[in-house]
Amino acid sequence: MPETFEMDRVDRIADILYGVASGGGLIQYVPLGRRVGVQPNHLGYFLEQVSIRAADQEAPLWSALVVSKDSGRPSEGFYGLARRLRSEYRDLDESTLWHQERQRCYEAARPA
Repeated sequence: MPETFEMDRVDRIADILYGVASGGGLIQYVPLGRRVGVQPNHLGYFLEQVSIRAADQEAPLWSALVVSKDSGRPSEGFYGLARRLRSEYRDLDESTLWHQERQRCYEAARPA
């Protein structure tokens, strides 16, 4: 897959997740995948790229807003990535980590 196409998808996913945050919501993997033309089981790579870029810019990890239909929570991969990208999350339990990162997303998307 050409790098430009991959980055377009990363940008599109980041834009969608910003919109989700501005509405104070969450989005499931399947609807997100449909919106960007990616099978839900292949979203991990793109969500990781969104998160890495966000962490580099000291922005929220927008991938905190993507959840499983069954559990209503992010996949296990989100928690491991969040702990790698944000040292303050290394010792937090999953519920606290997820709550804190969701709040960061919602606050960042709130109009000034």
